Amino acid sequence: MYTTHKTCPTGWDAVVYILPIFVLQYMVGVLVQLKHTVLLRIALPPLMLCVILRALSVLDFSCGQQDQSHHIAVFFISIASIVGRTVVWTLARRPYKRDNVSAAESTSIPMACWNAWDLQWNPRGIGWNWSQGIPIRRSSLQLQSRSQFLLFAITRFAFLLVMSDVFMEPLHAQFSSLSPRDIHTIFDHSLPLIPRYIRILQIVYVVLWDAYFTIEKGYQLLSVIFVILFWQHPSQWPPLFDKPWLSTSLSDLWGRRWHQMLRQSAVALGGSPLACFLGRPGYVLGTFLFSGAIHCAQFLATKRGGNPMFEGGFFVMNGVGILLERAWSKMTGRRVGGVYGWMWTFLWVTVWAVPMMDQWAAMGRFDAGATLGDFRPAMFLLSLVLPTTTDKGFVVSCLCFGISVSFLVYSLFTLC
Repeated sequence: MYTTHKTCPTGWDAVVYILPIFVLQYMVGVLVQLKHTVLLRIALPPLMLCVILRALSVLDFSCGQQDQSHHIAVFFISIASIVGRTVVWTLARRPYKRDNVSAAESTSIPMACWNAWDLQWNPRGIGWNWSQGIPIRRSSLQLQSRSQFLLFAITRFAFLLVMSDVFMEPLHAQFSSLSPRDIHTIFDHSLPLIPRYIRILQIVYVVLWDAYFTIEKGYQLLSVIFVILFWQHPSQWPPLFDKPWLSTSLSDLWGRRWHQMLRQSAVALGGSPLACFLGRPGYVLGTFLFSGAIHCAQFLATKRGGNPMFEGGFFVMNGVGILLERAWSKMTGRRVGGVYGWMWTFLWVTVWAVPMMDQWAAMGRFDAGATLGDFRPAMFLLSLVLPTTTDKGFVVSCLCFGISVSFLVYSLFTLC
């Protein structure tokens, strides 16, 4: 435990320090739907910044526990996303409008107040006029009934919870003699060169899958909450990802298949300004610089060591990789794609993920997956069907390996 002058947040603290942030964002969301409100919008972000700094100076989301510092990172990146989107709304040149609202209704203050709730929790702009160009994958199920959608979302959430635990078991096995807070590097220099890097690839692989499962879990949980509370239609919650394991280029991965929740802010505040000076390369690099800066800031917020430049460098180098793909296309007249493009994509992502994962280890981030404390869903389920003498860790590792091979075969057959 470490000491801090800040306080552990309570329910009342959330009302006093956090709720005003969302209220100010909501007010900008109302104003951006109405004409001639630019001056009013400009006045609110500085006030929001003051409220955020006040909350950060008072609240400690880790509650003095180093192994809970990932809660600070979650809060920080959430706030950074809110600020980014609010600034974009402030600078909007034309009023935002929902697709299902007539021109007469869109100028109504009551209608704007109601629609602002959707705008506030709709980072991809589904059903809004500002979201053109943001790729949204259509659900293959096409569930129209809210009850069916809720059942599917809850089931998927439970499945993702178990799968996240399954893929974290190999990581725990690699560091079986250490607690997550005692892991300082993913490099084991006591191993020969080839086994050392095979082990590193295994760690990167399972951590990337866990990141995917974690984001998906949060999305499914939010979909359940908002379909129940705000009676939203299932069509407002299409799939968040588009099978990123089938990406055949970096452009395909980051421009379409990975989640696009930060796209509007990254493009408006990073890509577009730099494009004014450097053209298309500036647009790409600026977008990834913004994303890298956001992740660097959340890295620093945890105050647990490590070098945040490796975190930001991962995103910047993926922007560089996209520029290399564009250069290749201009030189050869062929776009990056197919099986070779798939191999290139995951090789490039892995190479730049290794130093980032090493810094995650240095800051103790590998304990962030323990959202349920000591409860292990996969182990619990296995204990119901396997004898007590069975090595459940070995079974889970075999399951993880089998799933990995299945995904590899599926991907290759799909791409060939």
